[in-house]
Amino acid sequence: MTMATARFTLRIHPLVMKKMKVIADYNGRSVNKEIEQILKWIIDDFESKRGKIRPEEMELIDHPERKMHPLADEKPKKSQSSVLFKL
Repeated sequence: MTMATARFTLRIHPLVMKKMKVIADYNGRSVNKEIEQILKWIIDDFESKRGKIRPEEMELIDHPERKMHPLADEKPKKSQSSVLFKL
């Protein structure tokens, strides 16, 4: 049995979108599939550094009334998104 595809609306800077179209075309993918691939790389990187995301952590996301931060005992690493690229 396959999992249903989740839909997500993304607001994105027009220049980023144009660049994503170039990258996706180069890789033979749609922009949607290119973004999905990038997200998979991010998940793989996260899990290789911190361990696999456990089903109970995902369950907490679906039920915010029971939410405790699943990684509360770990300090988040400093984000490098601001240095990732400049528009």
